Amino acid sequence: MSEPTSLQALAGELSALTLYADPIDLLNYRRDCSMVAAGKAELAVQPRTAEEVVSIIEHAARHATSIYVRGGGTMYAGGVNPHAGGLVIDVSRMTRVLELDLARGVVVVEPGIRYADLLAQLAEHGQTVGIVPSTGPAATVGGAVSSHALGTGSPRHQSMGDCVAGLEVVLADGTRLRTGSAVCRDAGFFQRYCVGPDLTGLFLGADASFGVVTAVALWLYPLPAARETFCLGFATPAAAARFLVEVQSRELTRNVWYAAGYEGGTVRARVLAAQPGFDIATLPGYCIGFDLGAEREDIERDRARLAAVAESHGGAEFKPFDEIYFNTLRLDENYWYSFAGYFSRSRCAILMTSLPCDRLADFCAAIDSLRARWPALVWGAATVLCRRGLHGGVMAFYDERTQWPLAEQAVEDATVLLRGAGCVPYKSGKLWAEEVKRTGAYYRVLERLKGALDPARLLSPGNLGL
Repeated sequence: MSEPTSLQALAGELSALTLYADPIDLLNYRRDCSMVAAGKAELAVQPRTAEEVVSIIEHAARHATSIYVRGGGTMYAGGVNPHAGGLVIDVSRMTRVLELDLARGVVVVEPGIRYADLLAQLAEHGQTVGIVPSTGPAATVGGAVSSHALGTGSPRHQSMGDCVAGLEVVLADGTRLRTGSAVCRDAGFFQRYCVGPDLTGLFLGADASFGVVTAVALWLYPLPAARETFCLGFATPAAAARFLVEVQSRELTRNVWYAAGYEGGTVRARVLAAQPGFDIATLPGYCIGFDLGAEREDIERDRARLAAVAESHGGAEFKPFDEIYFNTLRLDENYWYSFAGYFSRSRCAILMTSLPCDRLADFCAAIDSLRARWPALVWGAATVLCRRGLHGGVMAFYDERTQWPLAEQAVEDATVLLRGAGCVPYKSGKLWAEEVKRTGAYYRVLERLKGALDPARLLSPGNLGL
């Protein structure tokens, strides 16, 4: 009888856990929602506890097996695609709320809990979390912290990292690490910045390149008493940018739970799809939708303030876009993929960037250039407002069966155009990997950290270009 392979031996050692080795079962683990090419998982395991994660990593390390980590699979940067083969740790069974401390204002959860379940539990206490990803209720908390989530809450808090009080992470050698105040176990999670340097940030947005997240502490916030949406239209992206700079500099986003901007081509497509006879000449060149959440009198006050600032920059309320699209998107909780029209054609390639508000016109010009350079694809774009700056999403709709190579070339071209427009990679995964490599000293430090924490380079090979 031949000797068992290392993967067969690993499977035997993990047989007490929920393990998948059949090629049919492993099809689900090949890719996320991105246009990044699929990988090929050789094993997948579903732990239920952090202790099981430690055991899995220790066994995999002894067999020099690559490890990828998967939550909801809703991300669009290819971070969970197992291009080096090996083992996928599927955290979808790690769904417990470990601690709910209303006095400290912290909830501690396992990484596989989905936002729909977490928000439902918190709503019973009149609470919510700071950021709810644009990928919607199916997204997992572990995936959100591992990929820099943005969405609901970004105008108030900025990004996912600003809402994390601390983490528990399992390192490549099996070490179980807590960050923030919880490094002193009798203290628990209540503060991120203490003791010494902030280690929490090392694992945020890292796509499991430095460790496997097994618990996340999030700060809590009260649910708003009321919500209301409205949209403002501007003649040009430049005028919208001046408006946004003033809004942020005056800190007018405290009660803005979500705000997104849509360039002219996207506004035209949305409005005309719903009302083909709409007068094109009256469409704005840029539209910004606001979702306000607060006491009713605060909403009315903030809405009046925002409208006044918009008017000073040539903007005015544009009700059709709110009625046709934005209100339904927000109040029906359809989130990002509703905008993306994910199932129009076969696939939607999404490329996320960060940019300062004063580069908004350059961002929109890059989208127009992409439409001209790649006319076989359908392009759209949106920006999510943050406390400072913007997150921009570029979408290319394509038929996967016939246009995938074309879409890959177009997205590569988009990364170059966006970098030239003053945008930077966001949600890097593998989609932005080559651009991360071009960051010079920053990338060299990432490599040194990878070598120190994961010398065998077993965790998420390929993510961040590592």
